[in-house]
Order: sequence, then structure tokens, then C-alpha cells
Amino acid sequence: MAITTRRTAGRGLGSILLAVQAFLWATVAQAQDIQVDINPEGGGGGAWYTAWWVWVLVGLFVIVIVVALTSRGKSSA
Repeated sequence: MAITTRRTAGRGLGSILLAVQAFLWATVAQAQDIQVDINPEGGGGGAWYTAWWVWVLVGLFVIVIVVALTSRGKSSA
């Protein structure tokens, strides 16, 4: 009885592994069909992190965080 159960479990596990492998291959095949349009001249608005105002805001945010962390726990008196 135990031998039959092991054989059945092995067949079930094999079919699960086969299904997972087929899913992974299908995912890879689909990922290769994606067309990417790259415009090196800009104009698409995709490079938001190159704008000067983004760097100013990030710099201000970092300064506020550093000040908040260094003055934490100190009393104002």
C-alpha cells in the first residue's frame, strides 16, 4: 500500500513540476515579444529624475530627515 502511494505521489509531483516548467517557458517566451521604443533625443518626459527641481526637492527632503533624526530626543530648553 505504501509503495503505491509513493508512486502516485511521484507522478503527481512530476506533473506539477512539468506544469511549472511550462509556465516559466511561456513567461520567458512572452517577455521576448515585448517591443521597446527608445528615444535618445528625449521629449518623452520619461527622464523625470534629470529635472533640476526634482533634485532640489530630494535635497530638501534629505536635509529635513537628517535634522529630524539628529535633533530627536533633545529638549529645546
